[in-house]
Amino acid sequence: MRSCCTFVLGALLLAGLSACNHSSRAQLTAAAVQTDMPANAGRGRAIYQAQCAACHGRDGAGGQVGPALRNESSRRTAAAVRAIILQPEPPMPKLFPVRLNASDVRDVSAYVETL
Repeated sequence: MRSCCTFVLGALLLAGLSACNHSSRAQLTAAAVQTDMPANAGRGRAIYQAQCAACHGRDGAGGQVGPALRNESSRRTAAAVRAIILQPEPPMPKLFPVRLNASDVRDVSAYVETL
């Protein structure tokens, strides 16, 4: 019984530490994307076509899976778009940091703002 309680307490402690680590990691990655470097919407268009168009439509009109992204700038700031890419809600896949790097996120969010 005692070893079971010790195991449960250890698991809870590790879960708490993991959550703290994930939160600070997300803050660091968001900060990396929000640098003062200018975004390249032209490059973002190519990234969008390769990574986003299958779900959101070639021209941002929406698809079978993803919602329309046209006029996104009237609904969300560029920072909010970046935040969605960095920490997406299902069914949107997590593309950062494996398939997209910080520069990619900055550029594709700039492109989405032009739709």
